[in-house]
Amino acid sequence: MTTPQPPQDPQQQAAQNTKVHSKVYTGSAFMLVTRVGVKSIGLVSSIVLARLLVPEDFGLVAIAMAIYAFIELFGALGLGTVLIQSQSNDRDDYNTAWTFKVLFGLVSAAAMALAAPHVAVFYADPRLENVIYVIALASILSGAANIGVVNFQKDMDFRKELKYQLVPKIISFVITLTLAFIYRNYWALVIGMVSNQLIILLFSYWMHSFRPRFGLKSFNKLFSFSRWLLLNNVLFYLNDRLSQLIVGKMLTPTAVGLYAMGKEIAQLPTMEMAKPINKATFPVYSRFKNNFTELRKAYLNTVALTASITMPAALGIALIAPLFVEVVLGDKWLPAAPLIQLLALSSMLTSLTVNNGYIYMACGKPNIMFLINLIRTAMFFAFFIPLLDLNGIVGIGQARLVTTLIMLFGAQAAVVLFLKLQVLPLLAVFLRPTLACMVMGGAVLLIQQADWLPGQGLSLLMQIIAGGLSYTLVSLLLWHWQGYPEGLERTVVERIYPGYLQGKV
Repeated sequence: MTTPQPPQDPQQQAAQNTKVHSKVYTGSAFMLVTRVGVKSIGLVSSIVLARLLVPEDFGLVAIAMAIYAFIELFGALGLGTVLIQSQSNDRDDYNTAWTFKVLFGLVSAAAMALAAPHVAVFYADPRLENVIYVIALASILSGAANIGVVNFQKDMDFRKELKYQLVPKIISFVITLTLAFIYRNYWALVIGMVSNQLIILLFSYWMHSFRPRFGLKSFNKLFSFSRWLLLNNVLFYLNDRLSQLIVGKMLTPTAVGLYAMGKEIAQLPTMEMAKPINKATFPVYSRFKNNFTELRKAYLNTVALTASITMPAALGIALIAPLFVEVVLGDKWLPAAPLIQLLALSSMLTSLTVNNGYIYMACGKPNIMFLINLIRTAMFFAFFIPLLDLNGIVGIGQARLVTTLIMLFGAQAAVVLFLKLQVLPLLAVFLRPTLACMVMGGAVLLIQQADWLPGQGLSLLMQIIAGGLSYTLVSLLLWHWQGYPEGLERTVVERIYPGYLQGKV
């Protein structure tokens, strides 16, 4: 599938490296638009569904999806990631990855069908049985999708990736909302999710010409790397989904619904913004895995880009959460407001370190990522159970925030040692967003104290505008004072005003 390139002379190589670095921002922009589009549709869907349904409906589906994720993780070998990481794949590699996904999809669906009645008994909720039966279909559909679409990311063809991600989401959005208006219960969420997988399956073959065939010739080759990805996915499940199952057992489906909605709102401006940047930079890291000078440069550019987006977004959602919940979601969701604030801040800290894992994967060291995630997971559960018992669902947010704060220092220390990175350049990338966030926070708090604004909706809108404008203006001012260094600001200005920086940099 990928042909090795002939050696280049130093000047050509330097020019190629510069071109690849520029794709960090260009690719990140496309992936960011993709993710924002997908998650914005999801957010609008969640807001409308929150008005039509009740927390218990969301909780019921969240429990079923946690069971689905538990079974799916045993096949989560990250074979697509392996294909992206390697620069020399053949057709057998792609066929092997697709065949495994198809076979595992069938096994996963059968396992869910067998587990369904037992899960319903365990949670004393007979509705779960039929819900899990239907969700099992998603495993089959997901496994059969065209593996060739991973080349959109591998070849940094982010326009096609945007189309592939966005179009199915729009179609399933319409289907889910239509069903919600008709049924007014949890079945809208369930059928909407399965229909989304069906649309993705069909769209994957329409978008990419590759036609996979059954075969497992390259299984040993792919599995030698992907076993570490499987272990990391197990830790991700324990860290993310298992907490939902525990909440469902210790508390109620309503509490799970509040937690699921709170996490959806809190992570939208942080982790969901960081994910597309990570996806765009992973193939860049893979190309520079044997050139640490360029790899360090790409990493610092990525962290700077991530921080400039996720830090203000997370702080903003934490500041406006109580009013946002009351105005947008409704009074029945108010208990989720303090949880959203805590999860937003913890997600911000996580977003600043999550890219480190892609460095380790690109360099063929996923075992380092596994060790860090193992420590993170153990630490989270050490705080989670007692705080959940003591403070209810708010305890989840407290456990997340304490864990991510501690791991921020540990994870950054590890990547500094691995890349032989100077500490000051790493700290410098946080200077502009940190100072701008301080001013932004003050602006939002001033609006919150204003008693002359008529209505809560207008107050919410003014807080968002004040926060966004103040952050943008301060960031641009600091960027100017620093001499127009590389970063998000420079990329945006060069796109909007080509030639403006000529002679100034």
